[in-house]
Amino acid sequence: MDWSSNTVSVSDVREWRDDKKLEIRPDFQRKEVWSRAAQIMLIDSIIKNIPIPKIYLETKMKQGVKYRIVIDGQQRLTAILDYIDGKYTLPEVYGKKWAGKKFVDLTEKEQNIILGYEIDTNCLNNPTEEEVRQLYSRVNKYTVQLNAQELRRADYPGDFIKLAEELADDDFFGDSRMFTVAMTRRMLDIEYIEELIAIIIDGVQNKKETIDNYCEMYQSMPEKDNVKAAFLGVIGDISKIFTEKNEMIIRKSRFKQRSDFYSLFAAIHRLRQQNRKLDKKMIPELQRDFAYLTENIGPHAEDKSLSDYAIRCTSDANSYVSRIWRVDFINGYLEKAYKE
Repeated sequence: MDWSSNTVSVSDVREWRDDKKLEIRPDFQRKEVWSRAAQIMLIDSIIKNIPIPKIYLETKMKQGVKYRIVIDGQQRLTAILDYIDGKYTLPEVYGKKWAGKKFVDLTEKEQNIILGYEIDTNCLNNPTEEEVRQLYSRVNKYTVQLNAQELRRADYPGDFIKLAEELADDDFFGDSRMFTVAMTRRMLDIEYIEELIAIIIDGVQNKKETIDNYCEMYQSMPEKDNVKAAFLGVIGDISKIFTEKNEMIIRKSRFKQRSDFYSLFAAIHRLRQQNRKLDKKMIPELQRDFAYLTENIGPHAEDKSLSDYAIRCTSDANSYVSRIWRVDFINGYLEKAYKE
């Protein structure tokens, strides 16, 4: 392969595009999949002069004119050009100086910060189609794909995710052993806590449809302290119910499983919202009830309600309908212990 390495400015990229000497998406690349939040994060990196990953280009001469074709980096270049074209602005969480302003509304000095930003590139000169595809494959082969929560942390910095990270460090979750080391490493504990915070804010949700929305809507959360207090209030009740002889026994029950814990958390929050308080005298009876449920819930249980609950924990477990059904089921055991 004949290739060269150099840097180009954002201004150069815009000029190539405007002169129709840049092809951003060859047919072998993935379709554009970046969210607006990811594009905003990239512009924030440029403003702060933080390096972004290298762009790979193919160069070809056509009638004495050099053309550039993007091999890898189409989403980054699209994000940059869309911002320059005024298709989106930065929210306030990225700094008041830039908030809500289109590129054309920036001062000349601010525009030049973006236009003068240098992007590292590798260029293949007049490669064969096979060489281009081979390079693209090798560049992407060893990339570790970020999961949904890792992407959220990059896309939606702010109060909601910070609160989730803070609450995930609460001693309760370590004592209950709800999260494995592997889950914590990939931030799946944070994702789960975000689902619980959403319960505090708006009640039971459909996981697939709402987590991103909450991370984006509550990048600024004036009621953060109230939400945190309500969250810890529910955790406090769960700790009382599942503590026996100074030992956290929830880790011995099925209720440390995420579907079950979600149901328990939402049911207790519902009762607390009704200004009902846990009667400590009823805790031993609740402990017997939850021991019974742990022992007998299963898809083949003779009691149909116990088998239905088990099925709703595994089949479509994160849907709104399944979650509400389970919360109502758990509420039936809890409400006798919560007094007006």
